[in-house]
Amino acid sequence: MKKKLLLAATVLLLNNFATAQTTTPSPEDKKKEEFDKTFRFGLRITPQPTWYSSNDKNIGPYGAKFGFGFGLNMEFKLSDIVAFQTGIGGDFEGGKYTYKYDPINNYAVRYWQNNNTNEFIAPKKDGDGLELKNTTSTGYLLKERSIKTTHVTIPLLLKLATKEYSGLKYFGVFGVELGIRIKHLATDSYYETYKYDAAGSITATDKAPATQSAINLKSDGSLIPMRIGLNAGIGTEYRIAGSTALFFSVNYFRGFTNQLKNDSKYLIYNNTNNAGANTYNFIKQNIIQNAIRINIGVMF
Repeated sequence: MKKKLLLAATVLLLNNFATAQTTTPSPEDKKKEEFDKTFRFGLRITPQPTWYSSNDKNIGPYGAKFGFGFGLNMEFKLSDIVAFQTGIGGDFEGGKYTYKYDPINNYAVRYWQNNNTNEFIAPKKDGDGLELKNTTSTGYLLKERSIKTTHVTIPLLLKLATKEYSGLKYFGVFGVELGIRIKHLATDSYYETYKYDAAGSITATDKAPATQSAINLKSDGSLIPMRIGLNAGIGTEYRIAGSTALFFSVNYFRGFTNQLKNDSKYLIYNNTNNAGANTYNFIKQNIIQNAIRINIGVMF
C-alpha cells in the first residue's frame, strides 16, 4: 500500500512539473513577448538626400540637397507579422532646378519685386507695365532656383515584419505620408537684374552673377499647404533589452502633389505689347518632392 501511495505521489509531482514547464514562459520568451507587444513608440532621426522632379520640359536639370528630419514613431500590432505605423515629425527638405533660357524663341523667365518689401509684384493683364517697372521695383532674369522647405509630416504605413532571429527582425513598410508645409524659401540666381525710372525705362542693367536668398514662396506656393506622397522602405530591428530595440531603415518618398501653383502668378516667360497694353505669358509650374530617407532610431 505504501509503495502504491509513493508511486502515485511521484507521478503527480512529475505531472505538475511538466505542466509548469509548458505553461511558465522562460525569461527569454518573456523578452520576445515584450518585443512583440501590442503598442510601441519610439524616436527617429533622418538624414536624407532630397530633390525635385518635374514633367515640365522647361524646368531642369535637377540638383539634390542634403536634408534632415526627426520624429516620434507609434506602432500598433495587428497580427503576428503586420502592424500599423504612424507618428509625427519635422522634415527639412529641398532641391534645386534651372529654368529654360531661349531668348531667340521668346522663352526667358522674369519676375519683379518691390525694393522695400521684397514681395513679388503681380503683372496686370492689359496694363501699361508701370506696376512692374518703376523706381521702387527691380526686375530679375531668372536662371536657377534652390528651395528649402519645412514640413510637419504624418506617415500612415503598414509594416510587415519577420519573426525574431537572434535578436533581429527584418521588415518592410508601405503607405502614404501627409505633410503640412510651414516654411517655403528660395535662393535665386540671375542672368541679369534691372532698375527703372518713373517712366518704366531701364536705367541700369547688372549682368554680374547675382543671387538673392530667403525669398518667401508662400504667395506662389500651392493653394493648400499640404503634401501627399508615397512612402516605402525596408529595414531591420535589433532587440537590446525587453521591448527596447534599435532600428534602421531606408525609405523612398515621392510626392503626388505639386509644391507650387500650376500657373505662376508672378513669373513670366514672354509678354507682348498691343497699343500700350501688355499681355503676359505665365510659366507653368510642376515641382514634385523626392527623397531617400535614412531612418535611425529606437523603439520602446
